[in-house]
Amino acid sequence: MKLLRVSASWLIGLGLLSSCALRSQSDGKLQLEAGYCDPPQLYSYDSALAPLPAIQPLLDSAITARYSRRNLLIANAAGVLPTLKVLVQLERAARQQPTEANKLATAAQRQKVLAHLQLMTAAIASTAAELDCEGERADQVAGYLAEQESQRAQRLTVLSIGVGAAAGVGTTVFERKAPQYAFGIGGGLLTAGLGLLTLTSHRKIAFAHPRNLLTDVWTEKHTSALYPPSVWYCLQQKAFSNRGETSVAHNTRQRWQHYGQLAQPDSPEGRRQQALFFGEGGTYSMEELRIRANMLNELQAAVRLINQDLQALLLMLTRTS
Repeated sequence: MKLLRVSASWLIGLGLLSSCALRSQSDGKLQLEAGYCDPPQLYSYDSALAPLPAIQPLLDSAITARYSRRNLLIANAAGVLPTLKVLVQLERAARQQPTEANKLATAAQRQKVLAHLQLMTAAIASTAAELDCEGERADQVAGYLAEQESQRAQRLTVLSIGVGAAAGVGTTVFERKAPQYAFGIGGGLLTAGLGLLTLTSHRKIAFAHPRNLLTDVWTEKHTSALYPPSVWYCLQQKAFSNRGETSVAHNTRQRWQHYGQLAQPDSPEGRRQQALFFGEGGTYSMEELRIRANMLNELQAAVRLINQDLQALLLMLTRTS
């Protein structure tokens, strides 16, 4: 009986040791600061530079002969289409009457257009920087959880080896079958349990994002309070996508679903993910944080690609007519 009590005490002690090791990895709470990627102040955009809902009424043969439709759309995004039209008229006047006054007026108008395009360049860079920061924040926390998972798995592996060794020693030290069975069966069960815990380890963490740049893209809002008007116009206009059939925002949402980043929207898991990814935050797993980081990075790339159209307009604008 004494041997049985000793063997039972060993097994209970090993079980308590494993429990303490697991608890030490799960009791700690990481304090996460939300909002440090947000703009330091709310930007006020000039309503006079807001993109026009339709550009056709402003077009004439002079401006369409010099600029492509895509050039004109990006000019409208920057809010400079009326200013650009005046520039074309001044350039024509300067060619017909190359006086100093006409040349100065043309140069001043061109500088005005360039200044407004510079504002759009800054808006693109600012939005991309925020998306990049939020993506890095999610990826950093995912890396933290991955490291915690790795340490937990190592501890469980060490404990499993220790339990197996103790069980092996116990079955050889004791001559009576009762303690041998106790160590053999108990040690085997504990080893199996520790191995199962290693496979089923999925830590989660609270992760907040009150200002969520993914939301308006997912819901495909007509207007957005989170994005600069020029950037949102480009994401919403079908003409800025490669095929011109659907908007960049719509295509981005479709890729999020098509490549398995999100579950079926109408399923219970899909609805849970939508509330998590496109709400103000919640409890994330390591995999979900990485999905969020990937979505933010993909959206950042879409925003940065607006620079291609902006560069095309700048090249045409600076070309000698």
